[in-house]
Amino acid sequence: MLKIAVCEDEEQHKKILVDLISRYPFKTDYCLTTFQYGYELIAASNRGSVFDVIFLDMRLDQEDGIDIANEIRKSGNTARIIITTSLIEYAVLGYSVSASDFLLKPFPQEKLFQVLEKLENDIKNSRSNFYEIDINNEKIFLKSDEILYFESLGRKMKVVTFDEAYEYYDKITALQKELDPVRFVLCHRSYIVNLKNVKSIKMKMAVLKNGVMIPISPKRNQKVYDAFTRYMAGSME
Repeated sequence: MLKIAVCEDEEQHKKILVDLISRYPFKTDYCLTTFQYGYELIAASNRGSVFDVIFLDMRLDQEDGIDIANEIRKSGNTARIIITTSLIEYAVLGYSVSASDFLLKPFPQEKLFQVLEKLENDIKNSRSNFYEIDINNEKIFLKSDEILYFESLGRKMKVVTFDEAYEYYDKITALQKELDPVRFVLCHRSYIVNLKNVKSIKMKMAVLKNGVMIPISPKRNQKVYDAFTRYMAGSME
């Protein structure tokens, strides 16, 4: 799930930007949250709200967009910030807060789509190397190569690595959409395995490199075997 925030105090510009974002052909599910003022965005961030992308206006009523961005960065938020402004001079200032890009008003659809495509690819690549979980508002980053499997525990998920196991709130259906489908495969209604750390598949079981055996449901047996074969063939290229 790609989480997007739009912080824009001018209702007209907010509607235009939200409408344009809705037209973009995302490759994954996304959710969009809008804020009228910077202090609302900061409060949400301080409460633990995590966004992958923030479209931030440089002039928010009496607020300065750079100050807002700095406050967001202080909380450890690593969201990609896209500066929105009517003046190119303000766009340049955005790089002081590690802004990923900028958009000039009125928002050109072609430019916005280029920005979203780049962001989506960058986020996908970063997620393929690391997986982020949130436990009691603490962000924990796990190396994807170290993940063995995910297990559904009702309202919670358990992620198991070679050295640790963590439990956090999530659903396996949502998780499946977030993970790299080339590397992670649903082998059972309660399990997702990391094909990189599968040693072999036999007797409807995925044997992991640490010796743990994960069940494969009968209806998914062929799909898992095919996915494992493709992954192994690709890793040898």
